[in-house]
Amino acid sequence: MKLILSFCLFLAFIYPHSNYFDIASGDSREIIHASSLWLSGSPMINPMAKNRFFLEIGSSSSLLAENKYKYPNIDIGMKVTKNLSVIHKAYGFRSDQEHPQIIGGGLQYYFGSSDSLDWSATIQKIDLKGLKYFSLSSLSIDLRKWYVWRDFKFRLGMGSNYFKERIFSNTDVLPAKVKGKINFIGFDCSFPIGTFKLGLENHITTSMIISTIFLQKEIF
Repeated sequence: MKLILSFCLFLAFIYPHSNYFDIASGDSREIIHASSLWLSGSPMINPMAKNRFFLEIGSSSSLLAENKYKYPNIDIGMKVTKNLSVIHKAYGFRSDQEHPQIIGGGLQYYFGSSDSLDWSATIQKIDLKGLKYFSLSSLSIDLRKWYVWRDFKFRLGMGSNYFKERIFSNTDVLPAKVKGKINFIGFDCSFPIGTFKLGLENHITTSMIISTIFLQKEIF
């Protein structure tokens, strides 16, 4: 628990002056696409896990994009049956003079052979609110195959992100409402460190990659 609290304090320290949502002075379309791809991330819950509750915190960074973006992540998961988990995001942070709020949730469904659930399907809807210039709603659907090598677990697949953005002010950089779709390849891995799991999640598109390093703790 001390390690989780330390990681949370570290995230709070590195993000207070991040300014990644100013579409008036930045690359508006890249900002929207990066934000939407970031929101499509989901917790890497092992389908064969025996515990019921999962807390995952992490830090996301963009690669290949013209500008660098960094975002914090907090995900909560609860296994309600052997084949189904409920996932949820609800947190906020400071970005320059703004206070973004992330809220939403979804479902992860696990399937496969009778003794090995090695496939997972995720659907989730996440909203980004509290910004000066825009709000963003993201619906993500993905399908993943799980692999195990020694102590490492891998999750590989693909998905689509459908986003809706609404502009609040007359910035003239984008229409008042924008809809779009982003297809991505997902490649994640994790390995145990004591009672925790350390992992890396990647959402890969033709124009950018959102890479997330995370720490996960299973409870109960």
